[in-house]
Amino acid sequence: MNSLASQHPQVTAWVHAAAGLVIFVALVFLAFKALKLAIARIKRAFGSNRHASSPSPSSSSSASSLRPPRSERARPRPPSRRPSEPIAMQKSVTRDVDSSPGFPQVFVLFQDHVQPDAPPRALARLSILACGDSNPGKKRTRNEDSFLLLPDHSLFAVADGMGGHHGGAVASSLAVSALRDAFEQAAFEGEVQSDTPMPPKGRELATALVRANSLVFQTAQAEPTLSEMGTTLVAARFSAEEQRVYVAHVGDSRCYRFRGSTLIQLTTDHTMRQFGIDGPRANDLFRVVGSDQNVSIDLLVDVPRREDIYLLCSDGLPKMVTKEQLEATLRVERDLETALYRLIELANDAGGRDNITVILLRVLEQPELEYEPSAAQ
Repeated sequence: MNSLASQHPQVTAWVHAAAGLVIFVALVFLAFKALKLAIARIKRAFGSNRHASSPSPSSSSSASSLRPPRSERARPRPPSRRPSEPIAMQKSVTRDVDSSPGFPQVFVLFQDHVQPDAPPRALARLSILACGDSNPGKKRTRNEDSFLLLPDHSLFAVADGMGGHHGGAVASSLAVSALRDAFEQAAFEGEVQSDTPMPPKGRELATALVRANSLVFQTAQAEPTLSEMGTTLVAARFSAEEQRVYVAHVGDSRCYRFRGSTLIQLTTDHTMRQFGIDGPRANDLFRVVGSDQNVSIDLLVDVPRREDIYLLCSDGLPKMVTKEQLEATLRVERDLETALYRLIELANDAGGRDNITVILLRVLEQPELEYEPSAAQ
């Protein structure tokens, strides 16, 4: 070997140089991987701290975004396509960074500067006139929406399911069934956390949505053919004693309020458009019921007035019907059922590209008697 090295010194030098280069590249690669891992751990820790100290939402007359956008949300994953439907019609779901490994988060918004502890008005009780229906539309082969009218508990809800095969219909049906069971059984044992104090009846509604999320999530985990299912959900609960309506909301099903002659959207869609994303990913959902073990919930608190109309709907309605058309219909059609079917008709006339589910709720006031004579008198 020494003889070879003495005979070919240049060859030996090149061999040593090549070996040194290989070792150097390997060390640089290992250092880069270690640095990348450290940065990822720091980001996760920083994100957890920001989550724990997130500010309380501020109120606005149009129910604007409850929290400032976070860049971490704007990382959509490729949408999973249902076999029988075109790509343009899909709802893709991005993981919700507000979901917590602990208790579900509730973000509370007091609409129209509602004071949390304001006393109810005397000698008046709310009465709700309700009607609702669901239509498959003109393009879908099945209806994956579900809705709930539970007047005995002043509870009303719309769910818009998604997921391969029949998963969407299963998810939306499970969600509204869980809501019904929670109220009929008075089962509000779930735990939730919020930076803002929640009124008791609002907390009960939020825990009912948590129950719905658990049922959908557990069913999806147990049944492989339903593993991709989830559902949007918007639910309104009226409290006659408190003169309040509580609206809990996950996804892009909506709640509007028609007051006087003006329609406003109370809920904010949980889509990537909220964070400035345009194009084909703008309608991707970052929050749905059943996609994670815990769910984040928006809870709006509003004071209903006599003759207000609250509109709950799946996104199949606003996809096809403009806000101006919705407003004009509610202004002209004073009969609630006539207005309901007129809205569904407008959506179908415009193409009916999705399932259409609508609930209309008119607020009435029934004065209470200060004194009622006894039977003996």
